[in-house]
Amino acid sequence: MKAPGAKPNLADTREAWLRAATGELRPYFAARDLEIPENIRFAIAFPSTGRNGNRVGEAWHCSTSEDGNFEIIVRADLADPVEILGVLTHELVHIVLPVDAGHGKLYRDAALKIGLEGKMRHAMPGKLLRAHLVELAPTLGPLPHARLNIERGRDNKGPADRPKKQGTRLLKAECPECAKADDPYVARIAASPARRKGPPHCPLHGAMLIHWPEDEEMLTGGDEAPPPELAAEAV
Repeated sequence: MKAPGAKPNLADTREAWLRAATGELRPYFAARDLEIPENIRFAIAFPSTGRNGNRVGEAWHCSTSEDGNFEIIVRADLADPVEILGVLTHELVHIVLPVDAGHGKLYRDAALKIGLEGKMRHAMPGKLLRAHLVELAPTLGPLPHARLNIERGRDNKGPADRPKKQGTRLLKAECPECAKADDPYVARIAASPARRKGPPHCPLHGAMLIHWPEDEEMLTGGDEAPPPELAAEAV
């Protein structure tokens, strides 16, 4: 902990704030015979499980990195500094243990020393450790991060992994000549037979124009893009 009256850190990045927090936690870990390595990178971002998993943090062992650094990721829709410090502490316990420790006995023994409680996979600070983190948070200065509304997506239209809108199986086909004469002749046809057999025919003018969707993923039932000779401008 910093001495009373010490100036807080003024981190201008999330990584710098997490790095400063880790520096302050080193003596706490060392007093319990757990040494935090220096070569750690930090991020507030998305864990490898994405937004739908229960994982609020993630630690990657240095053996998984091309340049031998550890990596700690805190989930981006968290923003409370004390909560983030709790996640950071959980992940730092992973960092000080062998890569294959998981949440087994080695992790449990270390976590209990540090003051984590609960089921080890989701262990968070107990009363005493939380009090320590509550005191630590203000000394780190403002956390340069705000909660990302992941459920709204980057464009406020929903998350990137939202289900795609179900498309219709039937494509519109129309006769261009009838349309010019203001006497529309329109039909609907499934994509697969249209691709195999070609467009339907107007009794007066022959082959009709099929309006293929611009986004071919809108086609259902395993449909693929139309062959070039049948392609038409999307509407």
